[in-house]
Amino acid sequence: YMRDYNHWTTVGVLNELLAQPENRVTLAEEKDQYGLPVARFDFSLCDNDKANIAWSTNVITDILHAGGAQDVLTIHRYAHLIGGARMGTSPDNSVVDANQRTWAVPNLYLADGSVCPTQGSANPALTIMALASRLATKMGSRSAV
Repeated sequence: YMRDYNHWTTVGVLNELLAQPENRVTLAEEKDQYGLPVARFDFSLCDNDKANIAWSTNVITDILHAGGAQDVLTIHRYAHLIGGARMGTSPDNSVVDANQRTWAVPNLYLADGSVCPTQGSANPALTIMALASRLATKMGSRSAV
């Protein structure tokens, strides 16, 4: 099949995954070589996520076949998984406030993709840069931080 490699193409689909309380990063009982707890990652897809992925995969497959594709190979993979320290309105539903300041640790700010409640359906790099820039500006002027 490699003789046809120059005729291959790759098409990717990103679906937004719903925020699920079960999907999180916590500290495990297991310790690392320094005696510190290791990170535990819990992740699963809800029925809505699975349905969205199946629907978009079918749409792309139909488009490829309509364009003359003879063989379509589907590989499920994930990219740009972010979140875990979501931004919100209270410590009951989030890790940081609207200024990216943690509720639990005074003067600790998070300037990365962990503050996003969901991954969205596109590369989050520009959103992360905008959040970091906004935070840097606020910290530089000490306004509303």
